[in-house]
Amino acid sequence: MSRGTYSGTIYVNAPGATEKSVPVTLTITSSTGCDDGCGGGGSTMYAQPSVTDPTSSGNVTALWVNQLGMPTGSTPDSGLVLSKNASATAGTQAGALIQNYQGSLTELGFDYREGGQCTATSPRFVVVTTDSITHIVGGCSKGTTTAAPVVGWKRVRFNLADTTQTSPAMTPGEQVSSITLVMDQGPEVGPTAAGGLVIIDNIDVNGVFAGKTSTRSNSRDN
Repeated sequence: MSRGTYSGTIYVNAPGATEKSVPVTLTITSSTGCDDGCGGGGSTMYAQPSVTDPTSSGNVTALWVNQLGMPTGSTPDSGLVLSKNASATAGTQAGALIQNYQGSLTELGFDYREGGQCTATSPRFVVVTTDSITHIVGGCSKGTTTAAPVVGWKRVRFNLADTTQTSPAMTPGEQVSSITLVMDQGPEVGPTAAGGLVIIDNIDVNGVFAGKTSTRSNSRDN
């Protein structure tokens, strides 16, 4: 959110009780607070972690964490942690919203740490175009996988015109309304059951890596 003061009202009600209203005010004093290269404001494209957890189970997580991303020699090499426990209820998911992107798509992909979840359904991109059509891109194992520039990581790229990777396929020039990276597999049983966890970096949109919002350090004070 940009700097400024935002106001609203929270309404609390229950059967047999008088409704209560609570005025709230949020003041944003600075758009900073993220690492160098992140895109938390303005017109810069960035990936905003997001979870869907209707029952507030706490069994899904999405956040950028310092020192977990692909090492590049820069600090802090943040990685996007997406996890969903096997006990999570149906309908829960972790992911990231790609903010501040407009136009058409020619390329989508990401890097992921080896050993993380990479199945035919998850993680995947959900792309909604301005004609209100939802395109499912992926999941992870449906894309073309190559070695990433750093040992221990894999790079995945998706063909948007290939119906085995994108359903329905996207045609050149289609305008994008939204892009969401989603991990929601589970809670199935079997060798590919949920309880998945993956660390993602370098989310690629048309050859440009999405910026990173505020991160959390994985270290702690003694």
